[in-house]
Amino acid sequence: MKIVIAVAVMLSMLVATPADASDIVGPGRFCGYSPMIDLRDGEKVTTLEGGIHGGSFRWEGVFGTLEVYGIGWARRPKGRIVKAHSSNSPARFAQKRVEGLYQIAIWNGEHGAAYFTSPKPFTSPQLEAIDRVELFEEGQSPSDCKLRTIFSWE
Repeated sequence: MKIVIAVAVMLSMLVATPADASDIVGPGRFCGYSPMIDLRDGEKVTTLEGGIHGGSFRWEGVFGTLEVYGIGWARRPKGRIVKAHSSNSPARFAQKRVEGLYQIAIWNGEHGAAYFTSPKPFTSPQLEAIDRVELFEEGQSPSDCKLRTIFSWE
């Protein structure tokens, strides 16, 4: 019986659970799941789901709306890199279609990744917004985070 309970607890940790939707409004540095975004006036993040290694949120601003899934313990996304990784920005991958949506991934060259989705092809202002995003990974504590998501068992 102890083994069954232990397995059930371990499996429950792997499943993403809905977070209470809450709005995080800029300006200020938002650190959530892996992405770090210096939110500008008028931009906001609405948390959607969170799990052990990542979570999702909606990012809104003058560029429109992007759905974002950040992972703090990820592998290299599949696809072609169109903007190389540098010391201050992650690599950006080519836009592709996934399950009827358009998707762009970014990756810090190690374990931090984020996937941005949109129902329409990405616009220049959306690409500029994505290029403002930095990444951290599990075990790191980014500084200057005025706004953040936190892990909770509740």
